[in-house]
Amino acid sequence: MGRPAIGTIETRTLADGTRAYRLAFQADGQRQREVLHERPGCACGCGGGWDERAARTELGNIQARVRAGVWRPHDPPPTALTDAAATAVPSFHAYASGWLQAKIDGTLGAKPIDANTRADYRWRLTRHLLPFFATYRLDEIDRKLCLAFKAHKLREAAELREAIAAGADLRDQRGRRLVPLSASSVRKLIDLLATILDDAVEDEHIDRNPARGKRMRIRVPKPSRTFLEMDELVALVDAAAGQDAPLPTARITAASAPGTRGRVAALAAAGRRASEIAAELGLAKATVSYHLKHLNLAAPGEYVGRRAVIEILGRSGVRASELCDMRLRDLRLHDPDGARFRIPDAKTEAGIREVQMSPDLVEAFVEHLDRLRRAGRPVDPDAYAVPNLNGERMSRQRVGQIVGDGAHEATRRHTARGLPPLPNVTPHTLRRTYISIALLANNFDVKWVMSQVGHADSNMTLDVYAQLEQRVQRAHGTGFDRLMRRAREQLYGALPEGLGGGVLPPNCPSTADPGAQTLNEPARADAKKRAGSREEDDMARPGLEPGTPRFSVVCSTS
Repeated sequence: MGRPAIGTIETRTLADGTRAYRLAFQADGQRQREVLHERPGCACGCGGGWDERAARTELGNIQARVRAGVWRPHDPPPTALTDAAATAVPSFHAYASGWLQAKIDGTLGAKPIDANTRADYRWRLTRHLLPFFATYRLDEIDRKLCLAFKAHKLREAAELREAIAAGADLRDQRGRRLVPLSASSVRKLIDLLATILDDAVEDEHIDRNPARGKRMRIRVPKPSRTFLEMDELVALVDAAAGQDAPLPTARITAASAPGTRGRVAALAAAGRRASEIAAELGLAKATVSYHLKHLNLAAPGEYVGRRAVIEILGRSGVRASELCDMRLRDLRLHDPDGARFRIPDAKTEAGIREVQMSPDLVEAFVEHLDRLRRAGRPVDPDAYAVPNLNGERMSRQRVGQIVGDGAHEATRRHTARGLPPLPNVTPHTLRRTYISIALLANNFDVKWVMSQVGHADSNMTLDVYAQLEQRVQRAHGTGFDRLMRRAREQLYGALPEGLGGGVLPPNCPSTADPGAQTLNEPARADAKKRAGSREEDDMARPGLEPGTPRFSVVCSTS
């Protein structure tokens, strides 16, 4: 077998000074070519913005598709019509760029969008909408073109899933693994397109919005949301505590150890990290690590606060972004009866609130702050309550990773004890867990729980409430069993102790014995009397069954 073709890349400089990369490769028994352009917003369908490294990555992706047997040539995008009389109508590229800047400045909308929303809008535009619509004037975008965009994105995602299923290793321009768009992501792209065109209608550039309508809708099934049982939350907190770096086992000073090792020991005991010790003493980091290892000192600077992250999320119901933005000045820990923290900014107005803290949560905060202080982290009022290793703001992605790591360890411990594994746990899982426990602990006070978690809409809280009510109503199943027992006792008499349900006593007539005699009247009367006396004891009462299995919640809001 001959060696596989590797393909070639030919670079050409165009008249405008930008470069074009011509990819040549073998596919379907023929020599195939694709062209990628350096100029941004290219109308040929490549999207623009390519460089030599990204072109080589794309060539590798194409060859991976060819080997998997799923490569298809790209369809050229529909050509935009040109009309010199309509030059007053801006192109989608120009209008969308101005629209995004207006959203950033706050001239469009109630307030300026935050950094996360800005990054999300920019990604949707530059990676998906502009490569398709950039050169079209707003009045050239019709319903047919919008439907073509929808079909293109759905087909692109399906082909990518097919290639990955066939074993292709596909990468983006930055070398990251490609992930196909979900139905929810495609719907978000269409929503942004429709939002931009809504403002274009208001600016009188177009008469109607072609991105609105039944045919542009994409059905996205609601995800199955879970929340943890109480014992699972305890296991998660304990697992996270075991993943936190331990405190130094001893406080060794320079006087108790000679030379360099003593100086390293003194700085380590003062809460310095290995890199800081190396910089201060002019040593290599490997040398510092060598001395710390022989001193049996754990590096206190590696304390992350894993338990604190999970315990704050699970005991207060705050969002991951609210936890990341929390500063020490927002905490009120000195008042045992009124301990609380303030959320000064949130995604909704109802999210700006004060969250009451339980005594155990206060203790967790106090212990966490003490660990930060001993690790040499800033604990001034402007410091973050849960900082990263550099003392700066922790990212939401890092919070999610900490929760996932803790859930993995808790599952390992659970399965080792023969218990079922934890469900998929995210920071929002802990938010729903808090709602479920808070409803139970406060006699289903929905209004108070909504104020704690910052809900303007009660849908999510009521969804959890409905599931908890169903759990309470599971006690009605005991009523069904009671009626079945009563019928059996009326038929056969009182059952011996320990027998019930479908178990028949030895002297009961069997359906296999047609000649068996039924109970006499005194036995019937005695059974009826016994059943009546047990009625009150066996009556189903409202309450939670401690052994009920896990249940899930379908949430409509966050």
